[in-house]
Amino acid sequence: MNVPRKLIRASSLVATATLVSLVASQPIIAERSSVFAAQSAKMTPRPTATLRPIATPTPRGTTFPTPRTTPTAALPSGIAIRPIRSTASIRSYKTVVSMKLDGQSAGRVAKGDFNAEVRADLTNKTNKRQSIGVSGSLAPVLLGRYLQGLPISGLTLYLMDGKPYIVAQALILRVCAVPGAQIAGLDQLSGGLSAEAFLSQLTGSNEIYGTLVGNAAINGIPTKHYKLDVKTINALARQRGATMQLASGEVWIAAQGDYIVRLVVDGKGNLAANAGVDFNGEFNLTLNVSDVNRIPAIQLPNQCNNPMRLPV
Repeated sequence: MNVPRKLIRASSLVATATLVSLVASQPIIAERSSVFAAQSAKMTPRPTATLRPIATPTPRGTTFPTPRTTPTAALPSGIAIRPIRSTASIRSYKTVVSMKLDGQSAGRVAKGDFNAEVRADLTNKTNKRQSIGVSGSLAPVLLGRYLQGLPISGLTLYLMDGKPYIVAQALILRVCAVPGAQIAGLDQLSGGLSAEAFLSQLTGSNEIYGTLVGNAAINGIPTKHYKLDVKTINALARQRGATMQLASGEVWIAAQGDYIVRLVVDGKGNLAANAGVDFNGEFNLTLNVSDVNRIPAIQLPNQCNNPMRLPV
């Protein structure tokens, strides 16, 4: 915040001291009567009285206070995290995301739950396969832009070697469709449903901040348990212009691999940039990673042998 300063101009009074020299009268030799004529008494002249000059006060200059530099708060030591996909020893895994939401989506009231299950098959690093199954009362609301008006009760998005498919459960029918164009935001959705991507949107780095609580085995994976430093994380989020702020949070990080196994946070704000869903309001998010290296190869359901073609 800029605080205006009052500029005070220093003014000085200049006075010239006038030296006045008063010269005393010349000595007078008095001539007396003839009795004293023989003796001429010379009177010693009195010294000239000199006035001392009047001292001129030296003007005092105005002293400006030295501005204090606002100290930049040093960040605490960060905790490095890595995307689970970058861990060479991991070939497959499952991520389950559960959200309780109370706010708005696309101008509509959005209060309820949204759940997602992400399965990733990384056996072929160049042609990854994944599925994103979504459910919950808010699934049709939050994913409206992906569904192109389809009324659904359940939905699974597949990304097979770079090609998207939509498998929707509508009433008693199960339909597989191929979009007429790439589904905008599909990659954002799948990436946003990971804990490290969610937090890095706030901190702007691959580091998080928190206090070690202890060690724990989560979903069969040895982890280190931290309580999140939400004050530091929120300050970094504000610097980045993020509209989301955390109220509390905990995280469990794999002892080997440094990927997040579990994340539990409460907060409020806009999730559009963080989880790929159109929502603004209060949220509770729980994320769990499990089934590491136990996911079978992802295959499309039989309905996708002859899929519908959605218009562009």
